[in-house]
Amino acid sequence: MSTYVMSDIHGCKREFDKMLELIDYNSEYDVLWIIGDICDRGNENIPLLQKIMGDESMHIIFGNHDVWFHKYIKTLIDAKIDDNTFDMDDDLLCWLHYNGGYKTADQFMDLPFPQCYDIERYLDLNERYYQELDIHGKKYLLVHAGISDEYYRPNVRITEVPKEILIWAHIGLDDNPFSDKTMIVGHTPTFLYGEEYANKIAKGNNIYHIDGGCVFGYSLACLRLDDLQEFYVKKDS
Repeated sequence: MSTYVMSDIHGCKREFDKMLELIDYNSEYDVLWIIGDICDRGNENIPLLQKIMGDESMHIIFGNHDVWFHKYIKTLIDAKIDDNTFDMDDDLLCWLHYNGGYKTADQFMDLPFPQCYDIERYLDLNERYYQELDIHGKKYLLVHAGISDEYYRPNVRITEVPKEILIWAHIGLDDNPFSDKTMIVGHTPTFLYGEEYANKIAKGNNIYHIDGGCVFGYSLACLRLDDLQEFYVKKDS
């Protein structure tokens, strides 16, 4: 049995499927944690989410894009019921127009109603913002974005940190306030930390940044927590 972590897949299902083949993923024995941003921007957002939903060995942690989808899923269903458009506030516009949400919303609206409700229920039941793991005696904290400066202090408790920070923070390479836990984060594509990190997992002081920027033309990254081995699949052109 092995425990794997990925993040920020953003609808890149082909690369996700290739990664599962590369790591020889076995749903009977292995565990996969996806630490945010399953959908938006990519081309197979809903098929990717439905694949994850159908595999009990795969678990999700919400990122900012997952929060957006979950927040507006009832709005989309109501519009589908009424065969009508919906009121567009600034936040909804920000998600749909500026952050790739239209691709997710359009695919969702094309689904039969039972599948829409299945997705809504799945997101309701799986809303979490961090996960602590103990792998062979080593402690890990999985969170989408990390912890921003105002909570970066000794003895901070993860339960004290608002979810908005856990999904939106932009942190430095070494920004882990926990001396007893290794943090695994996504959210910020690693090429933004410097060209030397492009297509790679960026390792800081007791922290791994694993968003390889696949949807932006870079790589999907995966980290196996049992031995910290890294795996990569380049974005299909």
